[in-house]
Amino acid sequence: MELENEYQNFDQFHLDQLRSGRKKQENLKSGHIVQATDPVQGKCSPLVIHILLGLSILLSVVILGTAVILFSEWSTKLAAIENKFRQQISDFQNVSEWSTKLAAIENKFRQQISDFQNEQLNFQCPDQWKQFQQNCYYFSSNKENWIEAQRSCASMDANLVVINKAEEQMFVARWLQGKDHWIGLSDSVSEGDWRWVDGTDYTSSVKFWDNNQPNGEDENCVTMFTEGKWHDWPCSFNHLSICEKSA
Repeated sequence: MELENEYQNFDQFHLDQLRSGRKKQENLKSGHIVQATDPVQGKCSPLVIHILLGLSILLSVVILGTAVILFSEWSTKLAAIENKFRQQISDFQNVSEWSTKLAAIENKFRQQISDFQNEQLNFQCPDQWKQFQQNCYYFSSNKENWIEAQRSCASMDANLVVINKAEEQMFVARWLQGKDHWIGLSDSVSEGDWRWVDGTDYTSSVKFWDNNQPNGEDENCVTMFTEGKWHDWPCSFNHLSICEKSA
């Protein structure tokens, strides 16, 4: 009876061992399956990784391109602002230079006015004489030949007018009133050898001959014609005259 119980106990122990072994095997299988499936669930596929990497690179390129474009636009704007600023500085410098020049011109003009006023006070012309700078001019009302006209001027301590510069020519021409006047130029001594009555060198002096003038062998004296141009004329003809003397 005891032996039979021992056999039963042994069988029961062996059965428990078998059950325990099977349970361990099942646990091991279950754990292996879990361990085999967990890594798969914790990892991303290579395709997803490549897509994410590509998107990241694309986003970086877009951001970099945008930054480059914005930097280029700002550089252009800054360059335009700098050029405008430089132009304003240049304009300001030009204005400053012109202001300095205008101030110098104004001072010179004021000085000329002052000099002119002083000349007016220091130099006085006789009645019926017209003043230009430091000289007095008399426009006759009687017609005479050239020699008589020079004598008339000499009787007033003057000579027939001698034109020394363009400004004087313009002044005298303003008072012609559309009439011819004798001036102090002739070639009576030698044909073609023009001389001024006061000895002024003809060659180096200004000249205001009209077109095709002088043009006559017997025309040895000079008149200032209606437009202010010079014409040679026979000295025996009668014309009005212009006398000149210092103020």
